[in-house]
Amino acid sequence: MSSKKKMKKFMGVVVTATGAVITGLAIIVRKKSGKCDERSEQNNPFEGKKVIFIKDEKDGENADGVRGHLEAIGNSEYKPGIYARYIKRGLDIVLSFGGLIVLSPIFGAITLAIKINDPGPVLFTQKRIGQNKKYFKLHKFRTMKMSTPHDVPTHMLGNPDQYITKVGKFLRAHSLDELPQIWDIFVGNMSVIGPRPGLWNQDVLTAERDKYGANDVKPGLTGWAQINGRDELEIPVKAKLDGEYVQRQSFLFDTKCFLGTLSKIGYDESVVEGGTGEMKKAGKEKKKILFLSNHFITLFSFRKELIQKLVEEGHDVYLSLPEDQDDYFANLGCHIILTDVDRRGVNPKNDLKLIFFYKKMIPEVNPDIVFSYTIKPNIYGTLATNGKYKQICNITGTGGTFLEDNLVAKICKILYRISIRKCYKVLFQNTGDRDFFIKNGLVKNNYEMLPGSGCNLKEHKFEPMPEDDIIRFIFIGRVMKLKGIDEYLEAAKAIKNKYKNIEFSIAGWNEEEEYKKIVAEYQEQGIVNYIGFRSDIDRWIKKCNCTVLPSHGGEGVPNVLLESAASGRVCIGSRINGTMNVIDDGVTGYLFETGNADSLIEKMETFIKLDPAEKAAMGKAGREKVEREFDRKMVIRKYCDEVANS
Repeated sequence: MSSKKKMKKFMGVVVTATGAVITGLAIIVRKKSGKCDERSEQNNPFEGKKVIFIKDEKDGENADGVRGHLEAIGNSEYKPGIYARYIKRGLDIVLSFGGLIVLSPIFGAITLAIKINDPGPVLFTQKRIGQNKKYFKLHKFRTMKMSTPHDVPTHMLGNPDQYITKVGKFLRAHSLDELPQIWDIFVGNMSVIGPRPGLWNQDVLTAERDKYGANDVKPGLTGWAQINGRDELEIPVKAKLDGEYVQRQSFLFDTKCFLGTLSKIGYDESVVEGGTGEMKKAGKEKKKILFLSNHFITLFSFRKELIQKLVEEGHDVYLSLPEDQDDYFANLGCHIILTDVDRRGVNPKNDLKLIFFYKKMIPEVNPDIVFSYTIKPNIYGTLATNGKYKQICNITGTGGTFLEDNLVAKICKILYRISIRKCYKVLFQNTGDRDFFIKNGLVKNNYEMLPGSGCNLKEHKFEPMPEDDIIRFIFIGRVMKLKGIDEYLEAAKAIKNKYKNIEFSIAGWNEEEEYKKIVAEYQEQGIVNYIGFRSDIDRWIKKCNCTVLPSHGGEGVPNVLLESAASGRVCIGSRINGTMNVIDDGVTGYLFETGNADSLIEKMETFIKLDPAEKAAMGKAGREKVEREFDRKMVIRKYCDEVANS
């Protein structure tokens, strides 16, 4: 037989098989399968709309187990690109067509197994949310008994195992029950890769996905969330992962998701019978958690890992702060409450306004627990609630407030005395601040210690010091008198006049206007290099040999020292509360007399004269100390315990 005839015969077989598979599926699909909702052909009133979920006990319980309803807040503005509109659809057609042909023997075998195990329809259909919230009928191989309640998610069924057939158990564990959705892809209701389609009545999931634009794209047979957890993921986490997919949607990312799915076709322990909500069964009950903060940076720099952890555990996290830069926390799944907080100085009008704002806002949120940071959120938060909520005040340092015995300090003492004594607990970062509060009667016996804000050891990894002959010092912090910038500049000038191959850098924003000119003059003279505020400060730390913090006081446990020590860099700091917790004098670094430039110069010279091996040994000792005492995981664990017990 000629090759031409063989090719014709082969194509004839392919066409015949294709027609048979497609015709067979079309017939099966058109049949009534199970107890499909009679309203499945209705249009979704929220199609093409952006929505939010409103809790309301007067409403019936939805498929997410919550009473409430959706409300439209505007129209979707999503505009698909060339890849999403044309290339992706072309790939879907090719892959689904090929899948129907190649997998036809498996379709036949599964059909037979289902019929033998539990007589009834082979396919199971459900009304699902498609692109732009348009309803469509999704098809699966039936894995549950005919008596199973329809349109109820697995996680909402009491003891779901009782409904799953023996064949169904195998199909679900290996994701084979999803294969009929290849047809849904072929006809254009779904895509190979995308967010998994939610039930029409999963209102919470729908609203959460809207935060990230995940309802604007076609749902998929598999997606980014499925290869990162599947059923055990709580709704906010699942929605966030779906949003990540929308942002990263491309041919390469779709390929990554596809290959990731293939690796999970074998038995996958993340397929939890009971699904979303298993965390609650494990004792992680969903809580409302409110953070009161005066600045985005303090939450981002020191508490982002904690907040992410709480969101991943399924808690409702609310953040009261002046701004959310680039919607960072909103994209994590947090509820943002923009709050006008003047973090510096005392303004009676503005401060009273803040108290009344807290007094109104906190009961509206009705949190199970409140975490507050810095003076104004601590004081005004407790004044507003009057001890009615489980509030934990964090003393992350006193700043410059109590360094002088002036009117502001006296007012703050009075306010602390009448406020945080009513809070549930006070957490201190160093013993000096704790002793000060006890001595002045600002706190009762409701306090505990924390190892500062902790250090993310994965983010700040150990690296050997630079191997060249240059010795580099860096000052990191706000450029202001309180942070000891005068002593640093004086020491830099003296050292530069006496030693060669020494460099001094300054990283941070100018907090006080007068220092803009002063620092600029020192830079022109070649004494210092001012690099400004840096989001990549870890890279600059590792360029240097030693970090200097000449602060006059008010620190909690300085994170700049923790991050530097974790990176293997020697630290020099003033003898103040917090700094003395981090630096073991002569072992991990050096301590000098506060406000004394000569003392600082002496310690810098001591460091300069060390040989490279001695410098490296101090850096290694610093890293080991941070690992033992200041791992951020310990801090996160403490907060999570407080949430669990609230």
